[in-house]
Amino acid sequence: MNNISTSFFPNINKEEAMTLFKAFCFFFFVLASWYALRPVRNELAVQGGINNLPWLLTGVMLAMLIINPIYSWMVSKVDSKKIVLYIYSFFIFNLILFLSLWYISGSEGRIWTGRAFYIWCNVYSFFVVSIFWVAMINFFNQTDAKRFFGIISAGGSLGAFFGSSVARYFSTEICGKTSVDDLGPITLIVFSIFSLSVALYFSNSFRANSRAQERGGDILGGSSIEGIKNIVTDPLIRNLGFYVILFTMLMTTSWMISLGIVEDWSNDPCERTAFFALIEQIVTPLTLFMQVFLASYLLRNIGILPIMITYGVIFVAAFSSYALFPTITTVTAVAVCTRIFEYGLNKPTRETLYTNLAKQDRYKSTVLIDTFIARSGDVIGGWFVRGLVGAGVVTLSISWAALPFALMISFVGYKVAKSAESQ
Repeated sequence: MNNISTSFFPNINKEEAMTLFKAFCFFFFVLASWYALRPVRNELAVQGGINNLPWLLTGVMLAMLIINPIYSWMVSKVDSKKIVLYIYSFFIFNLILFLSLWYISGSEGRIWTGRAFYIWCNVYSFFVVSIFWVAMINFFNQTDAKRFFGIISAGGSLGAFFGSSVARYFSTEICGKTSVDDLGPITLIVFSIFSLSVALYFSNSFRANSRAQERGGDILGGSSIEGIKNIVTDPLIRNLGFYVILFTMLMTTSWMISLGIVEDWSNDPCERTAFFALIEQIVTPLTLFMQVFLASYLLRNIGILPIMITYGVIFVAAFSSYALFPTITTVTAVAVCTRIFEYGLNKPTRETLYTNLAKQDRYKSTVLIDTFIARSGDVIGGWFVRGLVGAGVVTLSISWAALPFALMISFVGYKVAKSAESQ
């Protein structure tokens, strides 16, 4: 590390500052749209029962499996500069459809609409974020990614705080005082539609990209299974896929353990929804600090390898804490620490790795990893917990069973960093 930068902020000229501001706002409204809905999704998971969660996660994975080849086929045929427009417009239409179904359905219809909405929420959250990062990694090179991706991620964190604040206001000021069944989805879905529409406006600045034109123009070509094939053949993409499976498996295992603790803590849906929203509000300013002051500095100076192996240490501490201190305070601490590391440092690092991939992989393999591969890890984690519970293992004892996987992710992170060095 001969060229250590002593400045926490990268040097930014006037033209770069305007581009950075637009990217910042773009991500702000993408995550505001999602985080207004996230506490509702978490409450639906509690209401549905922890034992039923693996089935819902399997439904999410199957939805991702169906959608990914369709997405790959679409991006192979259309102008790459319009991909964000098409995908986000599709999701806005979906939100309007759910809003309409909820409004016209009776009590029985709303049960099934709620289950479908839970599955759709997971598809929505991963696709809108993944498509955002596709736009970024096709606009910035790796050098600029190390300088800017932490700051751009901060825009998302502020948007997440804004969206979760809207959800918390609803859960504390409206929920329980009027009809949550009628006003809840209407209030939050309308806000989500508005936010995603504004994000779509800012996305216009990131349609063009000289590097994309140099590598084959605006039509990607290829087949609908291109992303799957490249995950098998490319060592970096393969290791990243394995890393994401382990990370999402461990996050889901941690989440299911925490849901059990939350369920024991309170049987009030409004109180639980407010708790989930409160976690978002705690996470956001701390993540923002990481993104603005540390992410760029660490990426430029210590490099990728130390960041990629840190998850193992974090998960060992998290599962040990659940086993020894199964309290609502532990749930808060674990959620805050894991989320800060993921969104503040690990996610920008993974996106930085994506910038050097071939054009096909930037559009197809990265989305496959962030959607289907990530959801596969969720399913593995869900059935891992359910299988052990079915075998008579006490839920909190599952924390000890997860420790070997926590160690494994550090090893895979090491392999990812080494694969990146050889690119």
